[in-house]
Amino acid sequence: MSTPSATLQEVISANGKYAAEFGDKEKLALPPARRFAILTCMDARLDPAKYAGLAEGDAHVIRNAGGRASDDAIRSLVISHKLLGTNEWFVVHHSDCGMQLFTNEVISDLL
Repeated sequence: MSTPSATLQEVISANGKYAAEFGDKEKLALPPARRFAILTCMDARLDPAKYAGLAEGDAHVIRNAGGRASDDAIRSLVISHKLLGTNEWFVVHHSDCGMQLFTNEVISDLL
């Protein structure tokens, strides 16, 4: 059996701390309290909680490459709206997005 990577060990440790400090947030309702969803890019430089002033339970955040309304993102937004009560969606793009560096054809070739 291989030894877990340092990154995996860091993530597990951070998750344990997060879970231990979660407190009363476990009682949050399933629908988002602020009744909106954000579709945004998966770019690691972006922190939707910070740029949108979110706390746990506030909103649904859907992330994908380029923050595009892909079939799966639309599925998530429909669930968010029809089943979990959101009534606003925000699509948030950003400058210097890595998705500008290649085409869908390049991505398709990688699959």
